[in-house]
Amino acid sequence: MVQKSLLVIWLLGSIGDFSCADNNFLTGANDIIAVVDEDGDIKASPFNVQFGKKDIWLPRAGHVVSLEVNKVAVPVGMVLDSAGEAYFPTLKTEGSSNRQYRFWSALLGMGNPSPNHRTNSATVSQLGKLGLAMGANPIVYRVTTATGTLVTTSAVVHLMNNTARLVVSDIDGTVTKSNIRGMILPVLGLSDWKHRGVVELYKKIADQGYTMVYLTNRAIGQSDMTREYIYSLKETPYQMPRGPVLLQVESLLGAFQTEVIKGQPEVNKIAALSRVKGLFPGNPFYSGFGNKAWDILAYKALSINPDMIFNVEEDSALLSEGTGIPTNYTTLIENVPFMFPLLDV
Repeated sequence: MVQKSLLVIWLLGSIGDFSCADNNFLTGANDIIAVVDEDGDIKASPFNVQFGKKDIWLPRAGHVVSLEVNKVAVPVGMVLDSAGEAYFPTLKTEGSSNRQYRFWSALLGMGNPSPNHRTNSATVSQLGKLGLAMGANPIVYRVTTATGTLVTTSAVVHLMNNTARLVVSDIDGTVTKSNIRGMILPVLGLSDWKHRGVVELYKKIADQGYTMVYLTNRAIGQSDMTREYIYSLKETPYQMPRGPVLLQVESLLGAFQTEVIKGQPEVNKIAALSRVKGLFPGNPFYSGFGNKAWDILAYKALSINPDMIFNVEEDSALLSEGTGIPTNYTTLIENVPFMFPLLDV
């Protein structure tokens, strides 16, 4: 019944303009890419977190969000705005543990700070308090509502050196065989709608020392479902490699409209990748896989070598953007050691 309800919500996304409405129904969080420099300082991509109406039915502005990293509570906190999106208060960067939720202020729309007093980017000081280790660091966001209900959502902070090389892959139509069916079939429990060979290829690329980044215009409220789908994919003896999963920071309805109805998701993808690129001293992006013109446009905008940008067709054929030469998964897999030279990690 829940699956059918989600499908109805998806399909309703084609009706009207939802860009100005508060449609944040689901709860979710993006993974975070954190980069450590030679001095040991850490910079990170935005902490995009959303608590939806499904889980917090009270007015959400002012709810305090506590953080737990690697199963340890950390002295860094966030606060929810009226749309359920978490932010770091810039007036008190040491955390917000002494804040109190005020129902009437939230109900009357008085709980949101001015744009100058909020950010979703953690400071170097805040990042240093998270106790991060190199690799994957599970993070849990916890909200206790005014009624005493505990609501949580989780993600992963991927800490890496500033010499890391990234390979970006779209999900719907690139890992899956089509955009729309790729978004809907996993909701219905039909998850094996993928290109044959994609798991083996990505695993062998990762084994060469590259970090896979999964970039999608699915809504952030679908984060848990999307991670579970990606990491469930197998092609014996290979399993899809772990890596940051980055979703669109807007409602499920808005994300569906952007990806399928308007067909203008390249702006969101370029913005997300640009934020990641800014964490590194040089360009970390080595290769990109996509299935639409906007994927290729986004990768070109990030100055990825066109020879290493691959357009994935629905029949599982691939085309190099730079050379124009068609290829397939079997050929790419055989040539991974030459196309993706082993990195010293």
